[in-house]
Amino acid sequence: MIRIRGLSFSIDGLTILEDIDLEIAEGEFVAIIGPNGAGKSTLLKLVLGFLPLPSGSIEIDGVPHLDWLKQHPVGYLPQREEFDRRFPASALDLVLMGLAGDLPLGARFGERHRQRALQALRTTRTEALAKKPIGSLSGGELQRVFLARALVSDSKYLILDEPEASLDMPGTQSFFALLRELNQAGKTVITVSHDLQTLSEYCSFLVCLNRRLHCHTQTDLVNSEIMHKTFGEAVRIIEKDY
Repeated sequence: MIRIRGLSFSIDGLTILEDIDLEIAEGEFVAIIGPNGAGKSTLLKLVLGFLPLPSGSIEIDGVPHLDWLKQHPVGYLPQREEFDRRFPASALDLVLMGLAGDLPLGARFGERHRQRALQALRTTRTEALAKKPIGSLSGGELQRVFLARALVSDSKYLILDEPEASLDMPGTQSFFALLRELNQAGKTVITVSHDLQTLSEYCSFLVCLNRRLHCHTQTDLVNSEIMHKTFGEAVRIIEKDY
């Protein structure tokens, strides 16, 4: 479980997050939604320890988050990956980087690391790409390889920041179907996303955030009133009658 209490965060006097109280139960498939600038990515970075926590508390499995993170890995897929596509690395090399923290200084990856990386590629259905240069991969292939890198540490938590940003609609649907499989296999999945249609189909729990929490509940309990509070008048709700 991830438990957040009384969390507020500001930058240069600008309030990004205000008085956040949130619990994410183990085994949920959670989507954090809200407009641009709502603090979604900031919330993830605070949970991951990338930003200092000025107020409030974050606990993971009942332990202060920084202490927990010192002892446990978290699978993380950031919003944007900047790299030189000409860099001479294969998909397998990229996944192995997710195990770099396991190596003593100066050590090299061994066969057991390669097998773990290949298993992660199998999980994301990209094992056939293992020897391909990363520069030759399509956007969808590359995103799945990045997902394999996030999975290779075998953390029970998988955190993703707008993973569908570089994907078309079929690619998004396929990617979220894979995330649901991982969730059903035991991963707690937390993703930031803007694709409300996809989220309503695949996710079990929605966190509606716009500086403050407007809702954190089961997906099927989120209604148009909550959406308007979260997104303001910019959102248009279309309800279908099947």
